[in-house]
Amino acid sequence: MAALTRHAMAGDGGLTLLTGEAGSGKSRLLAELGDRAEAAGLRVLRGRAVPGSGAFRPLAEALVRAAPPALARDERLAPFRSVLAWMLPAWPAGAAPSAHLVDPALVLGEAILELLEVVRSGSRCLVLLDDLHWADEDTLAALQYIAPALGDVPVRIIGAARSDERRPDGLAHLLTRREASHIAVPRMERTELAVLARVCAGDVLSPDLESYLVDAAGGLPLLLEELIAHLLGTGALAGGPGGWRAVRDLAGTVPPGFAEIVHHKAALLAREHREVIVVAALLGQDIRWELLPAATATGRALVAASIRAGAESGLLTVDAAGTPRWRHALTREAVLTRLSAPERADLAATVVDRLDGAGAVEREPALLADLHARAGRPHRAAELLRRQAADHVRAGALAAAADILERAVVLAAGDTGLAVAVRVDHVRALTLTARIDDAVAGGDQELRRAPEPGRSDLAAALADACLAAERFDDAQRYLREIADPAGPRALCLAAQLTLGRGDPRTAAELADRAAAAAERTDQPDLLCASLEVVGRARRRSDPRRAGEALRSALRTAEEHGLAPRRIRALSELGVEDLFEAGDGAALRQAEALAVEAGMLGTALGLALQQTALAASTEGIVDAAARAQRCADRATRLRLDGMRGHALMWVARGRVFADRRDEAGAILDDALRLSVSPVHIHAARHQLAGLDAWLDDDTDGAVAGLGRAVGTLRGAPGANATPIWGEWALLATIADPADGRAREELRSSDVGVQVINRAAQQLADAVAAHHAGDADLAARFLADGRALLVRTPFHRALFESFLTTADGLVDPIATLNSALAWLATTDEVRMVRRCRVLLRRAGGAVPRPARDRGPVPVHLRARGVTGREFEVLGLVAEGLDNPGIAQRLHLSRRTVETHVGRLLAKTGERSRGTLSHWLAPRPD
Repeated sequence: MAALTRHAMAGDGGLTLLTGEAGSGKSRLLAELGDRAEAAGLRVLRGRAVPGSGAFRPLAEALVRAAPPALARDERLAPFRSVLAWMLPAWPAGAAPSAHLVDPALVLGEAILELLEVVRSGSRCLVLLDDLHWADEDTLAALQYIAPALGDVPVRIIGAARSDERRPDGLAHLLTRREASHIAVPRMERTELAVLARVCAGDVLSPDLESYLVDAAGGLPLLLEELIAHLLGTGALAGGPGGWRAVRDLAGTVPPGFAEIVHHKAALLAREHREVIVVAALLGQDIRWELLPAATATGRALVAASIRAGAESGLLTVDAAGTPRWRHALTREAVLTRLSAPERADLAATVVDRLDGAGAVEREPALLADLHARAGRPHRAAELLRRQAADHVRAGALAAAADILERAVVLAAGDTGLAVAVRVDHVRALTLTARIDDAVAGGDQELRRAPEPGRSDLAAALADACLAAERFDDAQRYLREIADPAGPRALCLAAQLTLGRGDPRTAAELADRAAAAAERTDQPDLLCASLEVVGRARRRSDPRRAGEALRSALRTAEEHGLAPRRIRALSELGVEDLFEAGDGAALRQAEALAVEAGMLGTALGLALQQTALAASTEGIVDAAARAQRCADRATRLRLDGMRGHALMWVARGRVFADRRDEAGAILDDALRLSVSPVHIHAARHQLAGLDAWLDDDTDGAVAGLGRAVGTLRGAPGANATPIWGEWALLATIADPADGRAREELRSSDVGVQVINRAAQQLADAVAAHHAGDADLAARFLADGRALLVRTPFHRALFESFLTTADGLVDPIATLNSALAWLATTDEVRMVRRCRVLLRRAGGAVPRPARDRGPVPVHLRARGVTGREFEVLGLVAEGLDNPGIAQRLHLSRRTVETHVGRLLAKTGERSRGTLSHWLAPRPD
């Protein structure tokens, strides 16, 4: 108890796990701890798991009383209302969480962290979760996600679990986490049990009685308590001057085990009350009093009387809210041991038929499935479990769905059609939870004996699983097993496979056929999936048709209420913002919808696209700070490919921030994580080239960028990256008479990217100027600059390139213009390079800003730049935006942008609360 109290009262956050045998007193310890914490002023939330209760039950019970429906209006919870509404039934219903989650327990983890911050209202908070050995895997996965983050908030979660039962995988993993502390509750020593026995009895005990009780309890205090209560209640003990003593032979009249105590208590009940209690035990660990009238074919009055009798007998307890519970976790099992196996089956059949007739199947598929299984009707149980799993998938509880379907797979044996259908669902659920190996292992075994039409469905599900893991050869093998290769499902999968292998032209043709077939057969989900592949495959070669396909997918999704497909279409349409250097509104809208729907993987992909856009609008260094946050999120979501992509941008930022010695190791990590490394290799060559340019080595820059383009030439399905334009422009400046780079850019489909189109115009201007055609050069120059109006970083980069083209631009005016924008960023190497070029051109070099100091570690970790730190200091001084603009010689709009970024990065809601971020903190 002392150790638990220290953990609870310390004031820091974290996760503590309390383990011990059944009857060791874990629940009593938690209850006492909660009472002490409440007396000390802590906010205490309590919940517990029960067998078969469904996803997130202990978390929901802990949070439901602390989070009334009105709390849903808090704006801090806006992105998570949908998933919280599913977990907290009283909350206003939102959109159903998407089934397209990478791992939905992580969505809940983010939601719970935010909800705890709101609920605790600035005070310390203690969350007590009992009986975690019965917790579902989604709850345990959420705790795994939450545990590392608790160190930053004053919330302590203490969970209790049995150590003498098989632990769920998630609980076993939790116990190995370094973020979780572990306290084991051992069996009590004999001397301790003797003291406890005297306390429970209220007097001293005779030596023989004390010895008996200590032996019978076996070190478990709750069993000792039950034994004493039973003996006192039945008159087996008598008091006297020497304390309590036995009045008869306890070996023959008092059971040594807990089950016999329960049997005796049950036998004392009236027959009609006992029958209700037995049915209650059959219905599960929770006392399902609302179902008992139908399950027992009796009235509510008899059910109420039976619960009251059960409480009076010590089988049940009733809490302050009037909710009945089993007195001990083992009580329910002990009640059921009174029945023989045939008696249990007969009773289960009778009860499930009654509940089925009362319409309970829609509300309680899991319970009825369990009863059907107990009644010897496994196939009906499997059908109901499929229904329950489908509900879990729609709600985003994918791990729970996979576990339910695993049981259904066993129950469906013997009915071939049902077995295949269950296996298809199981493969899809495992795929959504990224358990690809398990999905393929079980599905492949079933496929060998599966008949049509289920065989094709199973082969398609297995192909989809392999495509998700980019196992293209395996996906191809399963595609061959689909009976109708011209059907929309097979064509769509073939299109995804072909696109993944880098053949966008063939992929587009296959996807066109898939879309036509899906439309003919009225399969809107497949139609959307096929149109999405069309859009992705034609993005470079035919952007107009790509946009039409994606807009058609969006309309179809909206017409048929396919929320995940709608979000996917919006996210792909948002890529147009990236290619045309738009304002990012479409990307932000799609990201917000993805977060609200719980599609965190899709949301992260959209955040990475916004990072690429920010590289041209805010600068590489600022974009790298965004990328680092994306990389951290990808780590939590276990999305290695996206983490690798984010690290590529982090490495770029290191080069431009004059920390290039770190870039190589970061790119090595990115390469290790990426399943399609072409972009990582290209980025490495690109950075070598740009690093050479920043060091005044034009030949090295052209060579490095040329190697990057050479890497991309072999990947026609790669993104239309600005590397092409950077190379073509610099190569033309280095040798205006050599038009090969310029012409390759002109004939390539990478012109879908506006920066590449701008580079084409500027390269043509260089060539025209070299050829002596000043008017043509001026037109190309103006057109190229116009295309770069919304990409200030690349405009500054390209303008610095152009100042080395003899006589094409006024180098002093051009470099001063570039430096004016660069001064608002942290592009230290770009500033240095432009200052060198300006000095070389004979211009007056402006003095660098003197006030910008190093950014403290706690702010740098949130991506705050040097300029933003400088603005933060002036905000803390009380200056308004015009005053800051005047002090720093910036525009008011630029200051507004910096303040907005500070609010976003720190999570503050107003500028008035920003100043506390200047307080020194330990590194």
